[in-house]
Amino acid sequence: METGLHTPQLDPYAQSLYDAVEAAVPGWVTRRIHAVLQMSSLGDTASVHGQLEKIAEETKQFVTTELFQLLIADVDAQRTNPLHILRRSSLIATRALQQANISPVHRDEFDKSALPDDVYAMGPHTWRDLSEEVHEAGITWGAWKAATVIQRRRSEGKQ
Repeated sequence: METGLHTPQLDPYAQSLYDAVEAAVPGWVTRRIHAVLQMSSLGDTASVHGQLEKIAEETKQFVTTELFQLLIADVDAQRTNPLHILRRSSLIATRALQQANISPVHRDEFDKSALPDDVYAMGPHTWRDLSEEVHEAGITWGAWKAATVIQRRRSEGKQ
């Protein structure tokens, strides 16, 4: 978030999404790491277990910083989306798993093609992968964003 005397405020729908994601990220990344470790027969799983809190906090910091910057931007200026930010954040856990020599998980060809760097299938496919609250907030935010864009285009005389 910005520092200084005035921190910009998010629109209410964006704030709801931000709050839901912020609350869900540590649990989500921890669950995903546990799932990967359960599938792995190789590597230093104890090392990863010892780093779980640090990985979760670093992931949360990355997500909240990037997400705030996205959501504070005007909808017409947004060039990415919140799920993309969450998917990029999974590289933090991926690095820790790779350093511990945890074997990558089996992924289908679509996942390999769509998310080539996500060798542990950490990244979320949908809002619901984080939580029901994130799903609801994400759907509501997406509808608000779409309505805002449509309303602007109509006021510009575009259909």
